[in-house]
Amino acid sequence: MKRLVLVVVVGAVAIAMVGDQHLRNRPLHQAEWLAAGDVLVRTVRAGQGDTTLLLLHGYGESLISFRPIFDLLARHYRVVAIDLPGFGLSDKPAGSYSLVTTTLRIQNFISRWIRGPVVIVGHSMGGEVAAAAAIAQPPPVTALVLIAPAGWALGPWLGDSTVSWPRKGWVGSTIAYMLPMHDPAWMSEPADRAEYEPFSDPAYRESSHQVLEDFDFTALRGRFDKVTQPTLVLWGERDPTIPPWVGDSIVREIPRGQLVVIAGALHRPQETHPAEVVREIEKFLGRDPDAP
Repeated sequence: MKRLVLVVVVGAVAIAMVGDQHLRNRPLHQAEWLAAGDVLVRTVRAGQGDTTLLLLHGYGESLISFRPIFDLLARHYRVVAIDLPGFGLSDKPAGSYSLVTTTLRIQNFISRWIRGPVVIVGHSMGGEVAAAAAIAQPPPVTALVLIAPAGWALGPWLGDSTVSWPRKGWVGSTIAYMLPMHDPAWMSEPADRAEYEPFSDPAYRESSHQVLEDFDFTALRGRFDKVTQPTLVLWGERDPTIPPWVGDSIVREIPRGQLVVIAGALHRPQETHPAEVVREIEKFLGRDPDAP
């Protein structure tokens, strides 16, 4: 009898250990595909609270670019990250990818899926979309965090406001082939979508080039003064893509803007300096970053 009890106990412990190991190996998040107007966008959601942080990535990237700060922010806020239409694993329909079209899709996403105050965190191209959405839809957008946003000027190797992006398209269209779009240890996806790679998708190549044709990356120059929400502008000290002096110009236009330069960072401080970026965001939103 004792031997039988021992076998049962050992078996139960083994099953528990296997189950615990399975839970540890399970990804933290599950990707969803949610409607943003006429398209479905890949989405990941986490956290809780009254305020939602909506994360919008830059050209040629995906929501994976926010992975280093996503869970840090989700400790105290609801956080939603999406692939912009035309990028990542979101829909890539034929038609316009202008700033107006993209902004309308983001407005629709906010209206349909987010309740309560929204803080849009936008990087590069996503920063311009964030500012345009804030201009078009206050409320519920109560604040902005712009990380090296487009909208005012570009760096010299990409061209300034007098040089169109299509001429530089060979630079931007290769970005997606270098940056990861999946992280199975962090976010699970259906098997067929988990195998998606942009280099094998003609629709991705078409949409990435169409964005360069349609989207005006300097459209908000002279219009940032229309942003009435409190705005934190973050910039990498050594950003070669959109240089930090652009941040000074943008903040001078935004009535309630403030600029913070991240020492040693390049164009993606949210990836290379995540703790500093999260600290600045929490301070900006009125939370003591040293509080537990």
